[in-house]
Amino acid sequence: MVDVIITGESGKLHAVYHKSANPGAPVAVVLSGNPRQKHHMNDRVSYAMFRAFMDIGFSVVRFNYRGVNDSDGAIGTAAENMLDIATVIDWIQNQNEDSERIWLAGHQMGAWYALQAMMRRPEISGFVLVSPDRSFSDFQFLSPRPNRGLLLQGAAEEGDTKSFSNHLTNLLKKQAKITLETIVIKGADANYSAPADLRQMYNDFKAYVGREDTDTKLL
Repeated sequence: MVDVIITGESGKLHAVYHKSANPGAPVAVVLSGNPRQKHHMNDRVSYAMFRAFMDIGFSVVRFNYRGVNDSDGAIGTAAENMLDIATVIDWIQNQNEDSERIWLAGHQMGAWYALQAMMRRPEISGFVLVSPDRSFSDFQFLSPRPNRGLLLQGAAEEGDTKSFSNHLTNLLKKQAKITLETIVIKGADANYSAPADLRQMYNDFKAYVGREDTDTKLL
């Protein structure tokens, strides 16, 4: 993996990129959580998502939104962060012109960005949502977009994890024709603070993406 600089609307976006040895390998973009809550591309969950894609054989990139650590500008709004995400998706697709599949994965706020990006990019093959931020309640961006994805949550997250995952599953199925598989990790919090919980999240993530990508059920 190497550090790269991607030119964004507000200047440089700092990213880390792994290029698969297979020119036709699928690609993935990892979206970190809210930078105002100290999330960034090198936090434990973002790295675990990146490593899962990498270990399956994907070309994958993780990056800092504008204003975060070495990325230029000030911390952005949701709309500005979505522009950064679009820039990074374009960048990795240009780096991998032989690839026909692209996945998105996001943690907390990044999970909602992954859903929004999928609505705007018909080429997205699959997605993983890791402990989506429950403060997001506006689902007006959802429209019919048949697809499949994974929701990972910790059983020890604040609030009623089971009710939330059921609500999101039903909402995606009804509004967007999306099938969402849910895995709840016993004892884990939203940041997978215990090493064993982070390892379990990584293993479940890797198993799902590897299975779905191999079977090409999402294409």
